[in-house]
Amino acid sequence: MDSLVISALTLISVFYCFLSGTHGAAPQFAGLPTSVTVGEQETADRLIYTLTVTDADNDAFNCDILSSNPAGAPFRVLKDPVTTKFGVYTNGATFNFGTDPQYQLTVQCDDNTGNTPTAVLSVDILAGDKITFSNIPTTTTHAALTTLINSAIFDVDATDLLNHNPLTYTMTSIPTTTSFKIDATTGAITTARDLKFETNAAIDLYVTVSDGSISVTEKVRVQLTDLNNVPSFTNLPATISVNEDTSSGTVLYTVTSYDADPGATLSYTMTVTPSQYSGLFTFATNTLQLSLTAGQTFDYETRSSFTVSFTVTDTMATTGPIDLTVNINNINEACYFDKSYYYVSLAEATAGSVSYNPNFLVRDYDGAASYSLSFASGNNSNRFSIDSSSGIISFATDYNIDNGAMPSSVILTVVCTDPTSKTGTSKVEITITDVNDNAPSFAQSTYTITVDQYDAAGSLMGTVAPTDPDSGVNGEFSCSGSSTATSATTYYSIGADCGVYLLSSPSGNLDYGTISRFTITAVDKGSPALTGTTYVDVIYRETTTTTTTTTAAPSTYNFWDDSGAVAAFSIAIVLAAIMLAVLLYYLLRCCFTGMCCGPEPCDFMECCRGYERPRRVQRRLVTPEKPKRPRRDDFDYWREDSDYGSLEKYEPPSRRPSPA
Repeated sequence: MDSLVISALTLISVFYCFLSGTHGAAPQFAGLPTSVTVGEQETADRLIYTLTVTDADNDAFNCDILSSNPAGAPFRVLKDPVTTKFGVYTNGATFNFGTDPQYQLTVQCDDNTGNTPTAVLSVDILAGDKITFSNIPTTTTHAALTTLINSAIFDVDATDLLNHNPLTYTMTSIPTTTSFKIDATTGAITTARDLKFETNAAIDLYVTVSDGSISVTEKVRVQLTDLNNVPSFTNLPATISVNEDTSSGTVLYTVTSYDADPGATLSYTMTVTPSQYSGLFTFATNTLQLSLTAGQTFDYETRSSFTVSFTVTDTMATTGPIDLTVNINNINEACYFDKSYYYVSLAEATAGSVSYNPNFLVRDYDGAASYSLSFASGNNSNRFSIDSSSGIISFATDYNIDNGAMPSSVILTVVCTDPTSKTGTSKVEITITDVNDNAPSFAQSTYTITVDQYDAAGSLMGTVAPTDPDSGVNGEFSCSGSSTATSATTYYSIGADCGVYLLSSPSGNLDYGTISRFTITAVDKGSPALTGTTYVDVIYRETTTTTTTTTAAPSTYNFWDDSGAVAAFSIAIVLAAIMLAVLLYYLLRCCFTGMCCGPEPCDFMECCRGYERPRRVQRRLVTPEKPKRPRRDDFDYWREDSDYGSLEKYEPPSRRPSPA
C-alpha cells in the first residue's frame, strides 16, 4: 500500500514537472538584491521601491512579500493600476530605530505555473528622519491650446524633518511624454513644449524627492482641457491589387482623412517599402490620390507587393504611419531591366570620342528573342547616344561643362522595346567630370603699375588676376612672381592672389623712373596643372601729393583731386560772395533812399511806401531863407530843364509842393 502511494506521488511530481516545463522560464527580477532607506518618523503608506519583473513567456504573475526579518514588518506589495508595475509600500508603519534599524524583505513573484522566484530587498531605517510632501498627491488642470512652453504647471513642496539639504527632485510620467520637466532643486514643474502638441488628456507625473538617503515618491496628475483633436485616416489601413501592366499616371487609391477641429489644416507624407521603389508611386497631397508615377511600370517578377505608408498631421499631432498594401497581379509584360537604376561616369569630350558600357541586362518573360535600346526624350537626352544593341553610351555632341555650359549630371530614361512594341524602362544617371583643358590667361601681355614715395609698406598696389574658363578646382589658380632685378624683389612682391604688394618704400633708395619687371605665373589646381604668364612693370615715380597707386586699369580725371582747380574754384566763390554783398547793398539803398546822393531821401521807386519815416525837426529860422525843396516821389528831375529849378511848368498842380 505504501509503495502504491509513493508511486502515485512520483507520477504526480513528474506530471507537475512536465507542466512546469511547458510554460518555460520563471519571472525574472532586475535590480535586486538592493537596499532602500526609510525615515524613522514615516507613518504614511509610501512607495519605497518599484519592482522590475519580466516573464519571457508573457505569463501573468503576481508579487508579494513572502517573509520578513524581523517578522511582521510593516510593508506590503501593491500593483499600480496606471503603470501596472508592482511596488513595495510602507503599511501603517511605526518604526523604531532603536529596536529594528533594518528589515530584510523576501519578495516572491508567482506566474501560477509553479515558477515562484524570490529576491531580497533590504530596508534601512534612518533615525528620527522623515520627508514629507505638503501639497501632493494632487490634480492640476490646464488648457492645452493656450499653455505655452516654460509655463508653470505645479510647484512641489517637500520638507525634511532633520533639515537635510539639499533636496533633489526627479520625475517620470505615465503615459510617457516629453511635455513636462521639473527643476531638480526647487521642484517646480513646467512645460517643456507647447501643450498643443500633447495628445494625452491626463498625464500622471511621479515626483521623487531625495535628501541623499531617503527617497519618497508621490503623484501629480495633469488634466488637460481644450485638447487638440488628433487627425486620422478613415480608409486606412487597406489592401489593393493592380495589374503589372497598369499605365503610368493611373490613380491607384484615394486616401480620406478626418479632423474634428473645424478649419484644421492637414499635411501628409508618404513612404514606400522597400525604399528603392519610392519612385514608382506619386502622392498628390492636395487630392490625396496615390498614382503610378509617370514613366514607371510595375514588374511582378521583380516585386509583387509594396507597402505605402501615410502620415497626417495638423502641426500639433500626427497620426501614422498607416499602411496601404499594394499587390501586383502578374500580366504578360514587356521587356525589363535587371536594375531600376544605372550609373555612368564620363569625362567631358567631343562627340563620339569617349564611350561607356553600363552593361544593361534586359529580360523578357514573354519569350521575345530580341529588343532594342533607346533614350526617352527630355532632360538633355539629345546630347547622348546609345547603341540600340549593346547599350554603349557616348556623347552625341561636343560636351563641355565649364561654367555651367552643360549640366554635369543628368538622369535619363532608358527604354527597351520588344518585337511586340511593348516597352520597359530604367534610369541611368550620367555624371560628366570636368577636364582641365583651359590654362589661366591674362588679358594683357604686359601690365604697368606705379608706386610713389608716399605709398605705405604692405599696400596692395594693383592686381593682374587672370581668368580660367574651367569649372571647380580646375578653374582655381594661384600666382607667383619672379624678377631678375634685385630692386624688384627687395621692394615688391607678388601675392598668391595675383596682387602686387609693396614690401618697403623705395624712397631714398631707388631713382624716380626706376622700372622693376616681374614675370607673373598663374598655375591652376587641375591635374595636370596648366599655367599662364604675363609681365608687370612696376615704375617708381615722384608725385607732389599722396595719391592712390595706379593700377593696371586706366585712371580717370577727378576735379577734386586737382589742388590747383580746387584753389581756383575757392577764389571764384569768394569773389562771387563779395559781388553779391555789394549788389545787395545797392538794392537796399535803392529801396530806402532812392538813387539820389543828397541829404534828403528820394524813394522814387516807392518800394518803401508803407514805411513811415521819422519827422525832421523844424529848424529855427534866424534869417529868412528860401522854402525847402519838397520831396519828390519820382524821377521828377528827368522832366526838368537845365535850370534844375523850374518844376512848376512841368508838374501838375496836384503834385506841386506846398510852401514850407
